[in-house]
Amino acid sequence: MRSISPIVTLLVFALCGCYTYRPLISPEPVAGTRVSAQLTEEGSRNLSGEIGPAVEHVEGDVLRVDSAGIQLSVRQVEGFRGIESDWNGEPVVIPRTAVAGWQQRRLSVGGTGFVGGLVLGGVYAMYRLLGGPGIFQGGGRGGGGSGQ
Repeated sequence: MRSISPIVTLLVFALCGCYTYRPLISPEPVAGTRVSAQLTEEGSRNLSGEIGPAVEHVEGDVLRVDSAGIQLSVRQVEGFRGIESDWNGEPVVIPRTAVAGWQQRRLSVGGTGFVGGLVLGGVYAMYRLLGGPGIFQGGGRGGGGSGQ
């Protein structure tokens, strides 16, 4: 059990990964990163034939960056009313002039630690409820008992 617990702990934290979007560190997106583009109203109108009407945010993975724009493998779009629509990675070129701001998807260490701790605590509580030994219990080996 002791050799498995570090693996289980890492697995729990990996599965509970929380992500957040924050402003880009670099001036423009880099190929291979997941980003969200906030479109201008005019940009949304100009792209309505490709991504649908009244879209405010386009989320996806950056495929290519050039002077014309940024090509994304689109994962999701969100309209001005907050309605989200999932995509299957279709490539769309977002002109630079259509974007009001870029954000990059990053791991939230605090959120991941909190949720991972909750899940790990819940797994341990279930283990104890089902009769498993506690962390500080010896497991029956060694004999340091009281000699009454």
